[in-house]
Amino acid sequence: MNRISRRLAFTFISQIVFVLVALAIGTIIFLVYVGLQLESKPETQHVTSRSNSTLRQTFSIENGHVSLDANKISDIEKREEWLQIIDAHGNMLASSKLPSDVPTHYEAGQLIAFWQKSIPFPYELIISQEEKGGQTYFVVVGQKRPARQLAEKLPIEWDGKRLSQQGERLLEETHGTLAIYSANGEILQQYGNVENPQAKLSLDHLLGDEADQLRNNGSQYIHFDAEKQQTWVIEVPFAAVKVGEGKHNTYLGKAFLLYGVALILFIIATAFWYGKRFGQPVLYIVNFIQRLADGNYHEQEVKKKDKSLNRRGKKKRSFRLFREINDSLNELNQQLKQNEKLRKQIEQTREEWIVGVSHDLKTPLSSINGYAHVLESAPYNWSQEEFQQIGKTLREKSTFMSELIDDLSLTYRLKNNALPMVRQTQEVNEVIRRAVIHFINDPQFTSYDISFHASDEPISYPLDMKWFTRIIDNMISNAIKHNPTNTKIAIIVQKESDHYFTVRIQDNGIGMDSSTLDQLFERYYRGTNSEENTSGSGLGMSIAKQLTVAHGGEIAASSTPGEGTVIVLKFYS
Repeated sequence: MNRISRRLAFTFISQIVFVLVALAIGTIIFLVYVGLQLESKPETQHVTSRSNSTLRQTFSIENGHVSLDANKISDIEKREEWLQIIDAHGNMLASSKLPSDVPTHYEAGQLIAFWQKSIPFPYELIISQEEKGGQTYFVVVGQKRPARQLAEKLPIEWDGKRLSQQGERLLEETHGTLAIYSANGEILQQYGNVENPQAKLSLDHLLGDEADQLRNNGSQYIHFDAEKQQTWVIEVPFAAVKVGEGKHNTYLGKAFLLYGVALILFIIATAFWYGKRFGQPVLYIVNFIQRLADGNYHEQEVKKKDKSLNRRGKKKRSFRLFREINDSLNELNQQLKQNEKLRKQIEQTREEWIVGVSHDLKTPLSSINGYAHVLESAPYNWSQEEFQQIGKTLREKSTFMSELIDDLSLTYRLKNNALPMVRQTQEVNEVIRRAVIHFINDPQFTSYDISFHASDEPISYPLDMKWFTRIIDNMISNAIKHNPTNTKIAIIVQKESDHYFTVRIQDNGIGMDSSTLDQLFERYYRGTNSEENTSGSGLGMSIAKQLTVAHGGEIAASSTPGEGTVIVLKFYS
């Protein structure tokens, strides 16, 4: 469990670190991209003369001559901006889209005055100082003031009576206003939210410090239509962006919106990945446990495809994380399946046991019941010989029933390890010899050739005299009972090594088939027929095996039909 806990901790931490690193890398890439995009769009407010990487790329020096980069210049021209390359003496070396009202040479303070708006200049300026080839160059980028730029576009959208929808859209995009006055100063039309509109326009309203300031920062422009004798007052808020670049107003908003959508998709994908990687194995384990709880131990075997395996038949990486749990569940499944099989076998054996016991008790009881009916029937003068025969039969049947009950009790005590055994070190050859002599000297077994072969060396082994003798008795009795007369039965003791010895009971009788041999030591595999010798209980071989195991030994049998049977008892020192 320590291994799986460490593996789980390492896996979860590493995955979280991976996700955080991926998120950090994505965020850095996004910020770098946004920064590059912003840098490629010159600012219109609060500019400095420091080097600008985008403007630096607009020109190059070849053999002392300035060459403009067509691609970079194209981007500037699309924004309706113009560009100049100025040397340290204020002389223009190259230009693009330069208006006629822009100087080609600047005095030392003139360019700075235009840039700082300390003197009127109709353009917003960006100045970038660049060093190339050991020389200092200045890149000047200009764009018309917002109000003036708007003033050049609005007259085109005027039809003499009102602005077109495009004109109104231009005003809306720049948050600008338009007031049109007649020759006598009366207001004719106004668009946008005009603050403090003048009922009658005069020079006092168009001149003065406030009006000059508005025009100097590009927020106001006065357009006079000489043909119609109309005065247009166009105003744009000071912080408004340039006309023609309205599409860039929402650039940052769109960029962050895109980043937010990407972040949400990343979180959803990560959650789905985590759910599939860690949830699928857990669900598999839960279903496995539920299946075991329902007693279904074979479903996995009949399934064509195991979800925990890949195409090559190996465990998927996500399932390998819980391999100890999977292995334990598989072992549990096998154990439960084996227990279920054993339970069914025990159930079947129990039923056969009951059938066998019923048969073995019913047969002698039938004989006893028959003789009882005869004795209680009409008076009959029984001879002495007939009485003896009846008494002998009743004794044999009652003895058989008593032995059967004793054997049933003995086999259950052995099964539950409840049989008291007093094991003392004895000489094995002598114990077995006494048991064999009992059969040799019994007149009813004289028709069988019973022999005993002791080991060359004495064998000492801790055993219970009573129960060890019972093992040998049961083996010999079984050989006598199931073989015809004149069968040779040999009991051979042999010391195989210093660690174990064997007791072999072999005969040349009728033998057994494989089915009988497989169930030789099972209880009641063959019931006792009352027409045969009733001295046995039908539990002899089962009891012999249990007693052998109780003495620390093991038992094995081999047999060939028509040739005989060999049973080997092996005991370890």
